[in-house]
Amino acid sequence: AVVSTQSTGKYNEKVLLERGMMEVRASLVAKKSADDWRFAIFLDKPVKWTHFWNCKLISVNKFNTIWTFGPMPWTKKVKPGQKINLGFNGKFEPDGEAPQTVTKSFVEYKPDE
Repeated sequence: AVVSTQSTGKYNEKVLLERGMMEVRASLVAKKSADDWRFAIFLDKPVKWTHFWNCKLISVNKFNTIWTFGPMPWTKKVKPGQKINLGFNGKFEPDGEAPQTVTKSFVEYKPDE
């Protein structure tokens, strides 16, 4: 179950339109302690994330537009004010339109009991 919004911070996108490449850098600052978390990205067109760091893939929808990532062992527990830097490199169909992030969220995760 998703519990609450967890962060402030920066989110930067860089798109190489003609090459169909996208980079995202998220520098997140936790608002409160959490023993586990999820970071989700919802895009308006398919992106295939080929490389990502400081996180692992949890799920992706069949359209490659909603991606959910979880922590690596060294980023799992966060404290208030702690910064987590995540990065993503991906590819998309170079059809003249760049993917846009519709929304993103960094939330505490607590499995259903």
